[in-house]
Amino acid sequence: MKRYRLGLIHGFAKSNSEKVDGLRSVLGGFGVGRVPPHVTLVPPTNLHPRDVGSEIYRLRKVASETSPYNLVIGPAGTFHPVAPVLYLSVSGDGIVPMGALQQRLVSSHLYKPNTRPFIPHVTLMDPISDVEVESGLRLLQSPLFDEKVSSFQMMLSPAQGYWEISSDFRFVPLRRVHRGGMSIEVFSHSAGDLAVYELAEAEGVPSALFWPEHDRRFRIGGQHHLVVSLYNEGQLIACAGASYHSTVALVRTVVVKHHVQRHGVGTLAVAELLYQLELANVESVFVVSPDIIGPFFIACGARPASMPSWLIDYESGTTLNSWSFSRR
Repeated sequence: MKRYRLGLIHGFAKSNSEKVDGLRSVLGGFGVGRVPPHVTLVPPTNLHPRDVGSEIYRLRKVASETSPYNLVIGPAGTFHPVAPVLYLSVSGDGIVPMGALQQRLVSSHLYKPNTRPFIPHVTLMDPISDVEVESGLRLLQSPLFDEKVSSFQMMLSPAQGYWEISSDFRFVPLRRVHRGGMSIEVFSHSAGDLAVYELAEAEGVPSALFWPEHDRRFRIGGQHHLVVSLYNEGQLIACAGASYHSTVALVRTVVVKHHVQRHGVGTLAVAELLYQLELANVESVFVVSPDIIGPFFIACGARPASMPSWLIDYESGTTLNSWSFSRR
């Protein structure tokens, strides 16, 4: 059975990633278009499909018990002559908590034990010549930017040498809710993860609905994406996903594990999705499949509301209901 090739990282805000990629382009183009700029927390490793569910849950728990911190990226440093690498150094008051997080992440038996000290850095060139080392160190003698860290990310490698960010693990305390005799832990993130994709496929729902791509039903770009996942005793039992822009959101799908259906879990997933959307200042929510998803909204107390339709593009061929929901 094919294993997943993954790594755990701290990514950067878009503007800061562009700064790093600009430097990498000037210095030879290392990783541009193939590897997002990042600080590695857990180096590339292989994960067996049977370990996906338990490991995703462990990572979400670790993230929920971590507080945000700040990092300073730059100036340049090098591992030369031990290794021909030019990098941006990482400092700031977040170094200690980041080191503690890294130790917790690699403590799993699924990862190889540390054989080298953890030196956080952002790779700029690899490999590099002696001359390039000297010029790179002269070029970058000051910090490049500050980054507030409130999550870590999982990267997946779909092909040799290429990496893409799969999902984020937010430093937000988990929400615990009791429903149907179950103690349910609720997590929110900006995209589906391997466990979400696995559940969706098992329940006959296309996993692509949880992937944060631009939704053509919105006429404008700059969309945000949201997924909530619900766990009971370490098992993923439900998830729901939406895209939103400004004050309008589009709920794509809700998935509930078959053995807990009709226990109010789907309604709870939608209620948590609406709660997170409301925190993001969303006022009205369209649904893709009103016959399937609509009853969940009604059950959790949402009410119909009128909404101008100019923000929605119907050219994709998907029929949307002509009404929306609002909790306000």
